[in-house]
Amino acid sequence: MSNIKNPQNNPLKNPAPVRPPGGSTTPKTVYVCSPFRPTAVSEADRDAEQRSNIERALNACRILAMMGIQPLAPHLYFTRFLKDELAAERAAGMQFGLSWLEQADELWVFGDTVSEGMAQEIAKAKELGKSVHILFESRRVAELLVESLAQKYTLTGDGQQEMQPKAAESEQHNDER
Repeated sequence: MSNIKNPQNNPLKNPAPVRPPGGSTTPKTVYVCSPFRPTAVSEADRDAEQRSNIERALNACRILAMMGIQPLAPHLYFTRFLKDELAAERAAGMQFGLSWLEQADELWVFGDTVSEGMAQEIAKAKELGKSVHILFESRRVAELLVESLAQKYTLTGDGQQEMQPKAAESEQHNDER
């Protein structure tokens, strides 16, 4: 019987669980630190900068998630319902975000600009003894993703990626002994 006819065996319906880095059952958590507020003068430029800032943070979160790391991006979450342009609501969002930072394993800075809010987050991370990684170039983030994928999956001689995780291969070999 094919996998498609039997949904219990369909790998697309029942994907194998992905192991987080380090083999722990709990994924590493990384606090995503990147600009949110635009600094441009004109309204059109501010709108474009805001979209770019949000896109950068979303891309960072996606890359981290693909690496098996849980991204924490409070500036993407709290600004969905708190108004960043209102001082009291921004302050509340910053406080909520800093409490997430306390739970994070590390802080990763994305982008080539450090805003006032980011400076507070970096200072807090250092105060808490958290590792701070600065990734100014998107190329470096892509390198980390490729490195993580290369560790997770076996690459064939023709550059194709086998979808069998290395950990599952070693478990399979252990069963054969």
